[in-house]
Amino acid sequence: MAKRVTLKNNKGQTIVGLLNIPKGKPSFPAVIICHGFKGYKEQLHLQTLATELSESSIVALRPDFTNNIGKSFGKLEDIMFSQELTDLKSIINYLVKQKFVDKKRIGLVGHSLGGQLILHYAPTDKRVKVLVDLAGPIYRGKGSTNLERSANNQMTEAKKTGFFYIFSKKRNRKYKLKLDFYFDLLRHKTPEQVKKIKVPTLIIHGSKDKTVALKNSRGAYKLLKQPKKLVIIPGAPHTWRGKDDSRGKYRKKIDRLTVDWFKKYL
Repeated sequence: MAKRVTLKNNKGQTIVGLLNIPKGKPSFPAVIICHGFKGYKEQLHLQTLATELSESSIVALRPDFTNNIGKSFGKLEDIMFSQELTDLKSIINYLVKQKFVDKKRIGLVGHSLGGQLILHYAPTDKRVKVLVDLAGPIYRGKGSTNLERSANNQMTEAKKTGFFYIFSKKRNRKYKLKLDFYFDLLRHKTPEQVKKIKVPTLIIHGSKDKTVALKNSRGAYKLLKQPKKLVIIPGAPHTWRGKDDSRGKYRKKIDRLTVDWFKKYL
């Protein structure tokens, strides 16, 4: 069972998370699971990963980042990548204070925007010992994700209004976003950060991902130092839930690869 927890970020805003604590005698290594753009802590592929981690004696914390669609402070319209980076530091600060956590064994896993987040953040914090990037983008402004394509296609009007829109097929609705969010992403040169990463990093990407181009993961892998590994899952889409995957075969495989990486290096 996951426990609901709350903490404050640098602005005093509330971050809500779900914490899976393993059975047994502490202290345990711990992993923070970072959701993607329009993501939230209860998504199935994050839930099952948290369960797998805790069953392998690893604490798993799934936060909703601020200004997203989860339960934390703010609304998606105000999302900023720079604030998510600051949120992540606050989350790590919270986690290492827990008595059941081995503060010398902290890992990060991120999906999509959460993948970019952990790659960009890791070189700035020596407490981070292991990474798993799940289809995270590193190339911004080049049309390699749905977000860039939406912003670029609407740029003329967006410069007049200060906003652009992105459509969610799953929720059948449009989300309003500040153009400053897009420009904030462009200011963060994640490939340069990836070059600075010094911890073991696993990258996983589905071959049928239409949201984040595979070239992002291939590019990140080339920039990384050893130990590193790139796994491309044949047929897997962006959130691992393809039409041919009623039994969760992609998700189960990715969960296993992720947990095994943390068990080996964390």
